[in-house]
Amino acid sequence: ELLFQTETGEIAPKVWDVFLYSILQQNDPGAAQQFYAACQSDDEGTKGQYNAQYFEYTLVALKEHVYTILNDCEELTMRAQSYDLDQHPRVPVIVAHNELVFNTFTMTAALLEQMG
Repeated sequence: ELLFQTETGEIAPKVWDVFLYSILQQNDPGAAQQFYAACQSDDEGTKGQYNAQYFEYTLVALKEHVYTILNDCEELTMRAQSYDLDQHPRVPVIVAHNELVFNTFTMTAALLEQMG
């Protein structure tokens, strides 16, 4: 199961849940426990209520994550491209991977920006 769809940039619901759980752990441990229980028991109603209530915070956290990954991909790709291919023959594989991640997260960033 992909967490970010490479063809569309869509984010799997489990990713939203993980980010929300992290936010709740830092700000409201009791709510974090209740949200965790809802996730474990597949209580979609309770999960939906939490996701709706904390949507703005989760969106901000996801945007920060996505933009950090985009910046990291650019920096790492530039660094990898500076290596001597004779000494580092796997650089093209690394660059291709970074480009896949960059393209995926570019689509993800666009989707997140549409949300607010």
